[in-house]
Amino acid sequence: MLFVDKNKVPKDRWKDMTYGRILCDVREHKAEKNRTRLTVGGHRINYPDDCGTPTADLLTVKLSLNSIISTKNAKFMTLDIKNFYLITPLSRYEYLRLRLDNFPEDVIAQYNLNDIVTSDGYVYIEVRKGMYGLPQAGLLAQELLEKRLEKHGYKQSKHTPGFWTHESRPICFSLVVDNFGVKYVGEDNAKHLIQVLE
Repeated sequence: MLFVDKNKVPKDRWKDMTYGRILCDVREHKAEKNRTRLTVGGHRINYPDDCGTPTADLLTVKLSLNSIISTKNAKFMTLDIKNFYLITPLSRYEYLRLRLDNFPEDVIAQYNLNDIVTSDGYVYIEVRKGMYGLPQAGLLAQELLEKRLEKHGYKQSKHTPGFWTHESRPICFSLVVDNFGVKYVGEDNAKHLIQVLE
C-alpha cells in the first residue's frame, strides 16, 4: 500500500473507492495469537474482468485422498501459501480511505499523514498488492502461481479444475484457494514442490 494525496486518486477510479476494515482477533492455535489485519471492502470494487479462479471441488479432494491410500509408498502433506496470495502484484491499483484517527501516532509521523489528511479526516491509500477482500486477488495469485509452477513442470488438468500433476515426478495435488493437498511418493519430490513454491 502507498499513502497518497486525495488529488492523486485517478478521476475514473472514484466510483471504485472503498473502505478499509481493521479486524482484531485472538487465535489460540496460531503462532502469533493476537492478530490484527486490514481488509478491503471488496463489494464496492468494480473489477472489469472475470475474477473466477479454478479450484478443486470436494469430489477431486476425495479422489486424491483415495488415491493416496491405494498407491504404494504414497504420502500426504498440506501446504498453505497465504503469503503468496497477499503479495501478488495488482495489474490495476485499487483505492481505499481510512480515517486518520485509525492510525497510531508513530505511523502518522512515519508516513507524514498529517500532510495528506483531508479536511474531513480521511487518508487515501493506493493498494498495489493482494489483500484480503479484493475480488481479483485470488485470480491474480492463481495466474502468477500457474506461471511459476509451469516453469518447473507442473500442469493443471484441462478437465479437472484445481488438480495439478508433474510431467515426470510422482506427485500431484489439489488446490483450493491457497491450500494444497499433496500426494507424493518420495521425500525428494515433496521437497521439490516446496522449493518451487518458496
